[in-house]
Amino acid sequence: MLETVNDVCINAACGRSLPLRVVHCPFCGARQVAAAPVLEKVPAPPPVPRMPPPVPVAPPIPMPQAAPQPAPQPAPQPTPAPQPVPPPAAAAAPAPAKAPPAKPAAKGSVPPPRPPVRLRTWIAAAVVLTGIWFFNKPADKPASVAEQVEAATALAAQCDLDGARSALAVLKSAKAPAAQIKRLQASITKSAASCDRQQQRAQAWTALQDSVKQALDAGKPELAATRLAIYVKRWGDDPDTLELDARVKVAQASAQLDLADACLAKGDRVCLENSLIAAERYKRPELAARTQALRASLSQLLERSLLDAIPSPAPDQ
Repeated sequence: MLETVNDVCINAACGRSLPLRVVHCPFCGARQVAAAPVLEKVPAPPPVPRMPPPVPVAPPIPMPQAAPQPAPQPAPQPTPAPQPVPPPAAAAAPAPAKAPPAKPAAKGSVPPPRPPVRLRTWIAAAVVLTGIWFFNKPADKPASVAEQVEAATALAAQCDLDGARSALAVLKSAKAPAAQIKRLQASITKSAASCDRQQQRAQAWTALQDSVKQALDAGKPELAATRLAIYVKRWGDDPDTLELDARVKVAQASAQLDLADACLAKGDRVCLENSLIAAERYKRPELAARTQALRASLSQLLERSLLDAIPSPAPDQ
């Protein structure tokens, strides 16, 4: 490996520019050895423009003269070029300016601390989330065909024929087994007849209540009893008809007791007794006190009648 050499002779006495990178200076013969490496990093000097080497000037040839000439003086050596002075080290980078201190935030811009969440807030949130889950929870698995038929049959038995027929249409569209569809169809047909009868009975019952009320208000309990008997014969008894029958019988018994009062006022013992017997046939405990009072009046009337029938004794002569 070649040693590093300079472009200018190292010898300060020489200091000539070297045309080539040589090991020995051609002018003074000094070995061009690179300087020892320095520890600190020094910025490289700017490049110096190369100057052409000086052309050696040949000494003038002396002309023959008659008189002796003084010896020629040697040509003056060129002044060595001054070695470039390395530029001063770059000034240390200025220290970064300190950041200005942050201005304190305005008093009103700082939000107040948030109060802690209370227990009742958590409980309310849990209740709301539970309600949302129950409202939006996934639907249960679809019911089987048998379960759908049972549900539709129950609707038909409750006279919800529209719901039962809708379920039948769904089963038909889903191509359910023919046996299940036939079973549901029979249940709907049977329930339809029963529901029609119940509807007619409800309409007849409404009409009967109005007609019985009109007859009782008009003082005609016998007419009310006749209308009730016709209804029971066609539609049968139930708790409602039994309650209405009790009201009609009370009205009939009251009418017989009113007639007994009229007979008592006239003093008609036979009429009074017949009216009491007719009223007692209805066996209404509501009228027991009134019946007993009329029965006592009948006994007094009977006693007076017997006393009046006994002939008075003839006076002694």
